[in-house]
Amino acid sequence: MLPPPAQDWEACDAWLRKIDPEPANMLPWRCWHGVAGTRLHRPEGFGAGMGAIRSVAYPQPLADAEILRWCQMRRLNEAETDFTFQLVKSMDQAFLQIRNLQIKDDLQNTFRKK
Repeated sequence: MLPPPAQDWEACDAWLRKIDPEPANMLPWRCWHGVAGTRLHRPEGFGAGMGAIRSVAYPQPLADAEILRWCQMRRLNEAETDFTFQLVKSMDQAFLQIRNLQIKDDLQNTFRKK
């Protein structure tokens, strides 16, 4: 894949942060991205008086049944299913930690005293 044009700063930044998984981890990587659309979110709203108001949606962990269904649809054997399931759950935990920190920072910036 060729790098984006130098004038497109956002595309260059995204291209430099791109992660290419090891070939052995491509199956769990594809599973995590394929199942991510089924993720549920917990909405919460924050506000105080006549100040700032902010609504956020906290992502919830991926459902085990969705991961197993994805593996079953691809006809993975038992060893591949177990490996994929364990790695997807680990990746999802890391994602949830990062995303919750991002939400926390965003809320702190929104409600900081000026």
